[in-house]
Amino acid sequence: MSPIVPGQASLGRMHMNQPHILIVDDDPIFSELLKEVLQEQDYAISLAGNGRQALEQLQRGRPDLVLLDVTMPDMSGLQILSQVRTEHPEITVVMISGQSTIKDAVEAIKLGAYDFLEKPVDAQRVLLTVKNTLNMIRCRRERENDLRVNLERYGMIGISPAMQRAFALIDALAPTNAPVLITGESGTGKELAARALHNLSRRKNDPFVQINCAAIPDTLVESELFGYERGAFTDARQAKKGRFQLAQNGTLFLDEIGDLSLIAQSKILLALEQQEVYPLGGGKSEKLDVRFIFATNQDLEKMLAEGRFRQDLFYRINVASITLVPLRERREDIVPMAEYFLRRFEEIYPGPPKSLTDDGKSYLLSMAWEGNVRQVRNVMEKISILSNADKITARLLANILEYKGQEFNQPSPTHETLHAARENFERTYIQSILNELNGNVQQTAAVLNLNRSHLYRKLEQLGIEIGKSPSAG
Repeated sequence: MSPIVPGQASLGRMHMNQPHILIVDDDPIFSELLKEVLQEQDYAISLAGNGRQALEQLQRGRPDLVLLDVTMPDMSGLQILSQVRTEHPEITVVMISGQSTIKDAVEAIKLGAYDFLEKPVDAQRVLLTVKNTLNMIRCRRERENDLRVNLERYGMIGISPAMQRAFALIDALAPTNAPVLITGESGTGKELAARALHNLSRRKNDPFVQINCAAIPDTLVESELFGYERGAFTDARQAKKGRFQLAQNGTLFLDEIGDLSLIAQSKILLALEQQEVYPLGGGKSEKLDVRFIFATNQDLEKMLAEGRFRQDLFYRINVASITLVPLRERREDIVPMAEYFLRRFEEIYPGPPKSLTDDGKSYLLSMAWEGNVRQVRNVMEKISILSNADKITARLLANILEYKGQEFNQPSPTHETLHAARENFERTYIQSILNELNGNVQQTAAVLNLNRSHLYRKLEQLGIEIGKSPSAG
């Protein structure tokens, strides 16, 4: 039987730059037949007859798609797949086999194959699979491009509809001089949104001044915000400008506006209404040309009803508003955000480049993320510091998040060094897997993605004896 069953070969041309497909198969007849079928669709085709040739070609150039046979003479297709996914994770692989089993297909998908085709391959089926896969690749690249554009323009990661709405509001409001109220839970990126409003405005070359209202006691509101003249009070040995004056011609960002007392609220309201401030100890007012942005993680309307926020100030600051929804309501942003922070921390901390496995991504998606973006950053930094692994699995994430039961930004009581912290984590992590696998070194090495000799050296280095827990003496 022919390895390719004839069928209707036309599924419509791809409207993208000619896609490049690498066929890796030790059967030259099958490869040539498949090449002819695909070339009819204007795909650029390269052939490799074994694993070594395939890996050499991947070093020279990057195909969009690899069609890879499971059974090869020099190394198995699954071995090639594993190496491709490690060295070239951006390349998509579809497996092909004439002797496949369900176990092969499951293993291939676990290793990162996008799809699995069985021989004899129906021409219609292979064309549909290739077309769908290339469409997926195009959509993924468009998404990655959108992420880059959003990051460069807004300083924020987001492909979800909720973030697209926020970006559209930033674009609409940035050119205006209207005050903006940004609401959202702690860690959702309110400061980043405020900076984006400033950076996309005509004031972008003038100051962006930020103040955390929750940190200002009532007694210091006027001096901190409006400044003071020399001699205004006992310790006023020289004049000092307040935040309002420092933001002249630029933007003043008042974060956590809901934490101000009613007295402080009244003083800010007066400055907003008059567009001028009176420094303490001075008789002259100073005119303001400032764009105001406010932010809060509180429900101001509820505070209004409870008499804890001034109604006149609320209407003054809430001319236009942007709401940043919590991460649990835009889960499609979690993995891109985690991958972005991993790349950032690769440039800061030593260790191999890291990537999330499929079960690692699923684990991240299952988390509550009560700390939102700030918590994602914290977790990825913790991983970058404590782990030397290149694959971030669900198991690794669970162990790192449980490590010493503390957030990374809370230093340990022993003030251990980075090297010691990483060594302690590795000892705990490897010991837990050994215990779970009843001391089986081969299985433990497979879980850790290490060869056995490397694992034995690591066990000796960390002082781990097989069959003994860290406390077993």
